[in-house]
Amino acid sequence: MKTLFIFFIVLSSLSIHGQIVCDIGTYNFITNTIEGVEKSPYSKIKYVISTEPLNKRIRSVIHYDDFGRVIAIDNKGFVYGYERFGEGCRHFDEVVYTYSDSVVPKEIKMKEIKVTNGIQEDYSLQLTYNKLNKTKSIDYTDDKGEIFLTYNFEYDKKNQLKSIDKDFGYYYEWDNKSRIKKMSIGSADTFYLVNEYNFTYVDNRLATITSIGRLKDNKEEIAFEGIYVFSYKNDKLDKVEYTNIKFGGSSYRLYNYDNDDKVIITYYDEQGIYEYHYECYY
Repeated sequence: MKTLFIFFIVLSSLSIHGQIVCDIGTYNFITNTIEGVEKSPYSKIKYVISTEPLNKRIRSVIHYDDFGRVIAIDNKGFVYGYERFGEGCRHFDEVVYTYSDSVVPKEIKMKEIKVTNGIQEDYSLQLTYNKLNKTKSIDYTDDKGEIFLTYNFEYDKKNQLKSIDKDFGYYYEWDNKSRIKKMSIGSADTFYLVNEYNFTYVDNRLATITSIGRLKDNKEEIAFEGIYVFSYKNDKLDKVEYTNIKFGGSSYRLYNYDNDDKVIITYYDEQGIYEYHYECYY
C-alpha cells in the first residue's frame, strides 16, 4: 500500500509535477501538498455527492500517472475546473495532459475539450530548469507557439522554493527541517486579498494550518481567518476540523481506510450533516 500522506513538503528536486496548471503554487487540502511542487499520493480522485440522483453523483474525476502527475480531468458535465488558458483560468469540461519526458519534461501538452459544443483547443507548457533540475520558468503557449503567460520560480540558499511571480505574487517560507512554514498567495481570483497560510507540526506531523485573508492594501486588516486542526489515529490522519475564527461556524472531514484500494474523505457541516466526499485511490 502506498504511503497515504506526506506531510513534510521537502523540495529535493522541484520539477513540475503537472498538477492542475491554474492551481500551481496553491495548497491542496485533499492531498495535503502544494500544487505543482509535490506529487499526488493517489492514482485517481473522485468528487462525489451521494445525496444526488445516481447519474449526478460523480461530479469530477482526476487521474494521475505513476509519477503523481495529472494526466486527465473529467468534470462529468459539471463546470468545476478552470484550465481555459486562452481566456485565462476559466471553466472546462475535460482536459488531457501529455508529458514529453517521464522525469523532467520540457513540454506538457494539454488538450481542452468542451463536451457541450464539441470545441477542442490545444495548449502547451514549455519548461526550463536550473542545474538541480528544479523548475526555473514555465511559458504557456497556444497551438501556434505564441507565449501568452510566463511564470518564474525563485529559490532560497537551501534550494527551497521562495517565490513564483504568479498573479500578485506567491511566497514561501520553510522551517529548519525543510517543512513548509508559511505561504502567502496573492491570487488573481481574490485580487484585493493576500491569502496567508501558517503551518505547525507536532511529533513530526502536521498539526494545524491557519488561514488568514489580509487586505492587499492594508495587511493589518483581516477579511477572514480560520484554522484547520489535524488529528490522528493509529498513525493515520483521522479527522480535520475547520473553525471560522472571524465569523464563527465550523465543519469537519473524516478519513475512512476500510477499503484496500482507497481512502474516503467525507465532509460534514457544523451539525454533522453529510455534504460530499472524495474517493482517493492508491
